[in-house]
Amino acid sequence: MNKSSINPSGGRRHLLSAIAASLVASAMQGSLQAQAVSNRLFAENFETLPLGPNREESRAGLEVWSGTPPTGWLLDNSQMPGFGTPNDGMVEWAGWTFANKDWWVGAAGNQRRAEWSFGNGTVMVADPDEWDDAAHAKGLFNSYISLPEINVKGAAANSLVLAFDSTWRPEAFDDGGANWPVDENGRPINHQNGVVDVAFDGGNTNRVVNFDSDSESPNFKKDVDFINESVVVPLNNPAGATSMKVRFGMLTAANDWWWAVDNIAVGVPPLLSSVTGNGVAVTNRIVEALGKTVNTSAGVTVTIGGKTVTPVEVTRDLVNDNYPESERVFVSHTGTQVFAPRSRVPVVVRFTDNTGRVVQETGEFIAPGYMSVSSTPKTITAVLTDAVWMTVKESAGVKLELNGTAITGATVKRVDNTVVVTYASPSLIPSGSRHTLKATYTTATGQELVETVGFTAATYATLSADLATAVGTGTEAGMNWRTHQLAAGRPGGTVLSAAELQLSGSYGASEHDASGEVGGIFKIDYVNFDQASGEAGNFKASGAGELAVNDEAVPGIPGLNGSTDNIVGEVLTFVEVPAAGVYTMVVNSDDGFQVSVGTTNNVKSQVLGEFNGGRGSSDTAFYFEATKAGVYLFRLLWMEGGGGANVEWFTVNADGTRALVNGTQAGALRTFRRRTVAEPGGGGGTPTLAFTGIVRNANGSITLTWTGGGTLQTSPSINGPWTDVAGAVSPLTVTPDQASQFARLRR
Repeated sequence: MNKSSINPSGGRRHLLSAIAASLVASAMQGSLQAQAVSNRLFAENFETLPLGPNREESRAGLEVWSGTPPTGWLLDNSQMPGFGTPNDGMVEWAGWTFANKDWWVGAAGNQRRAEWSFGNGTVMVADPDEWDDAAHAKGLFNSYISLPEINVKGAAANSLVLAFDSTWRPEAFDDGGANWPVDENGRPINHQNGVVDVAFDGGNTNRVVNFDSDSESPNFKKDVDFINESVVVPLNNPAGATSMKVRFGMLTAANDWWWAVDNIAVGVPPLLSSVTGNGVAVTNRIVEALGKTVNTSAGVTVTIGGKTVTPVEVTRDLVNDNYPESERVFVSHTGTQVFAPRSRVPVVVRFTDNTGRVVQETGEFIAPGYMSVSSTPKTITAVLTDAVWMTVKESAGVKLELNGTAITGATVKRVDNTVVVTYASPSLIPSGSRHTLKATYTTATGQELVETVGFTAATYATLSADLATAVGTGTEAGMNWRTHQLAAGRPGGTVLSAAELQLSGSYGASEHDASGEVGGIFKIDYVNFDQASGEAGNFKASGAGELAVNDEAVPGIPGLNGSTDNIVGEVLTFVEVPAAGVYTMVVNSDDGFQVSVGTTNNVKSQVLGEFNGGRGSSDTAFYFEATKAGVYLFRLLWMEGGGGANVEWFTVNADGTRALVNGTQAGALRTFRRRTVAEPGGGGGTPTLAFTGIVRNANGSITLTWTGGGTLQTSPSINGPWTDVAGAVSPLTVTPDQASQFARLRR
């Protein structure tokens, strides 16, 4: 066991020697036969809580988040600004929520969250820093969550403790202005406050934990020092109490940092506070407090999956210098057989306390998995990743079952520390469909493992054949590009709806350098732009093979004011799709983009792919199916906020090589500036009446876009009555003032 990972703060530690353990072995067999009791009255590690997909966070995941607490818990978000409306901030973090710790750390950009080593698997999170990444009503983050009522009948007075693992990073008095409440002098009042309240038998509430970010408060817990804590606090339960209620609160926070909690336990010490494990090892942490300790000389046994295991290593450790009266006893076992991937592993720990009582506590943990699954419209790829304790033996092969049916013909290939299994489907996998993939594989030591993973198939659009004209109907090779630049930041932020408004001139005239335009258009060959002609994305001067293509400056940038910020670009081009089939298209961008296909009446008849927000240079891949070869009108909308700016547009060939759209690389799709024939449907007549976009903006407003003119009507009910919105034209931005509202278009 690597004990440095148990105690990163370097607290005191001493290991009970193997010799001492041997000497007490016979005594242990006798003493532990006595009738055992459990000291825990309540325990929750959230590992059995079902998690679902991300909602608004840009980091995707299938089983990563939930806003629903465990059964019997009560969540109170009544004081969260805008809660229950579209104007509620980032929905994943609107109040106390639950998330896979690793996904939370990645979604939030780490910022030291990863230093919380005591948190494991699913954790309970209050993160106002991430919550404020989306627009919300004015107000401060205030959320409570209550545990189920705990039966404490028979507990001696002042015998109970609350134990939990915690990560706390605070901020205070730094968020004022129009977005946050202030005092009478206009000064910020936010001061992140974490509390735990306890009440016995319906009586008065006692605050047993009070973490404050106010440096003048006696309860001040300063930044960084409390990122990884194991907390234990006396509950001072009165004599004769029969029930107890506990609630956690995160209060009066603005765009502050976070508080997250895991492994909550209530009982009489010593008691088991957490069970964690990897693929072959288990570690149990036992709380010692109030003078109640584990008599380690009397022996400790561990049962895993109904089988008593040896050897058992016992370590006593002060894990939290802030609670000098409390220690943890770590009881660990490392075996040779790998636990079944993703299985629930039951654990029983039996020990004697310093009063002679025999204590038996039960717990469980979720064993790690080693397989991840992804798909394209035609392939399924499973990646098995080695661990320190487990290496996949690829030469033994990998058996696959898709939705319960065996599949054959998959390729198995080792790539560094992974084994990649690729299956080519004989038919298109339905867009967005849900599946399970079961893999049976063998370790280097000969152990057979079985692992099942659910996944969602890649989404893709099927191009409407009505949008195509015949192959060969494009003329004048190249693309048409428009640039629009603002002198100041885009009022609506770095979102696609605001980019559309900027491009339409709603935010004012453009300040780009128009000297290279012809009729308001820059004629370009392909899209591989960086604001400073620097190297960005995949295609660049230093690239290898087909990727060795110089980045060019964004057309018209730097602008007349010398700025390279606040840009929106639009490409309109006729793409020749040479054959029916599935195509992989990618946009690398800093910041967001949208690719659509349509006609001159409706350039967004079908949206194929997008990233709606700000980011550094990153790829977004998407797919489309063409059932008819032909020439289609494609549109690329790209937006930039501040800082870096780049965009490139390309496809991926079947062999994995890449080609800029209209580039010179093998497999590149050809593009044209004009058609030699009329638009599908004649390019005239009555355009389609349809909504093309309903987007929530960073400031809480909603932008509606539609095609075909018509009259916009709204109603508080889907059944009416409907009222015309006087003077409404697309795009229209409104600020919600009702809990729900419906809209429709009519001729």
